[in-house]
Amino acid sequence: MEVFDPVKYSLEENAFFLGHLGESPVVALKDALPQGVAPAAVREVLGTIYDLEELQKHRGTAWVGTASVLASIEIYLREMAKWDQLCKEGAPRFPTMHAWDGKGRPHRGGVGSDSGQVVTYLDDNGKRQRLALDLKGSPIKTFHPDWVKPEAPLPDDCTIDSDEGIITCPVDGWSTNFKPDSRSSFNMARARVARHCKSSTNDRVREFGAKVFG
Repeated sequence: MEVFDPVKYSLEENAFFLGHLGESPVVALKDALPQGVAPAAVREVLGTIYDLEELQKHRGTAWVGTASVLASIEIYLREMAKWDQLCKEGAPRFPTMHAWDGKGRPHRGGVGSDSGQVVTYLDDNGKRQRLALDLKGSPIKTFHPDWVKPEAPLPDDCTIDSDEGIITCPVDGWSTNFKPDSRSSFNMARARVARHCKSSTNDRVREFGAKVFG
C-alpha cells in the first residue's frame, strides 16, 4: 500500500486506526475487533504503517510518518461528522460531489466536483484538498508546461453595456443585444447568456455560468 485513503475504510475502522496505528497487526488482532472493523483492513493498514516505521527506524527509509496518517484520519472523521450535521439541516450528504455557485447553491457533478466517490474536502478558504495521503511523501506528479499560467479568478457577473444594449460573457466574449429601456428585454438577454454558458464546451464558461446563474 503506497497511498492511505481514509475514504476506503468505514468510520469504525478509521476510529480503530486512531487508537492502534504503530502496533503490529498481531497485537491489534489479539482481542476481538469492534463491530464494523474488518480484520483485512487492520492487517493492511496497521501492517503497512508498522513496516514503514520499522524500516525508518532500522534503515532510515523516509516516509510521511504516523502523525501525518493520524492527521488525515482526523480530518476525514471531522469532515464526515460535519457533513452529517449539515445534511440534517438540508445540505447534500457529500458536499464535495457538487459544484457550488456564487449564491451557495449545489450542482451535483458540476465542474471541479468529486466524481463517483468522495476524494476531497473543502478547507476554511473553500479550496478542495485531497483526502488520500501518499505514504512515501512524494505527491503524484503530472506534466505541467511552463507556458501554462494559473487561471485568473472567474468574474462575478456579465459585462453589460447599458448605453449600447449589449450583455457579454466575460470569459469567451459571447454577447447578445437587448433594448436599453426595457427590463424584460434585458432579462431575456441575460437568460440567453445563461443558456450559452450552460451549453458551452469550454469548462471555464460553464463554471462561470454555474457561479453567476446557478
